[in-house]
Amino acid sequence: MTMGFFDGLRRMMQGKPVFIDPANSTQAPVTAVEAVTTKQTAPLAPPPIREPQVPPKQMKMIPTFDLRHCRTSVSGDTAQVTIWATNTSTIDIEIDKCVMIDTTTEIDRQLSPGRSHEIVIYRGKLPQTDHAHKANIFYKAIRENEYYRVDFSVEYNREPNGMFTVEDLHPEHYPVKELS
Repeated sequence: MTMGFFDGLRRMMQGKPVFIDPANSTQAPVTAVEAVTTKQTAPLAPPPIREPQVPPKQMKMIPTFDLRHCRTSVSGDTAQVTIWATNTSTIDIEIDKCVMIDTTTEIDRQLSPGRSHEIVIYRGKLPQTDHAHKANIFYKAIRENEYYRVDFSVEYNREPNGMFTVEDLHPEHYPVKELS
């Protein structure tokens, strides 16, 4: 049995339920006022706010090495500067080259973690001044194939003949430069 529009309107004005057929209903009729008051529920809690799942940024580990025992050997008007390099990182590195006193010296020395080796960082004319105060060493992380540059200040000794020899290299106080 279908209910017409006017039957529904009449039932609503009488306070009777509109959509329940009293002939087939087993429940007691509910008035419109009771329906409103009994249907009230507690307000729903808002869903929890979730932060977007962003993978944590991993700190990039820049490999490092240590230089010690700088020594200059003089033969006539030429010099050779050697230094002990120690890989202080946890990955294999290759010390590629050194630019010092306007000269590039190829090194190409691989060092495993914790290993040391004496390397030649300069081979050339004895400097006549101490004006070339900067040195750069280029190296790479072998597996990652990422290149870096570390900068040094050059400390000189003045020899009795007026020439200068390299006494030591001091790391600059700014971060290693990533070249890759």
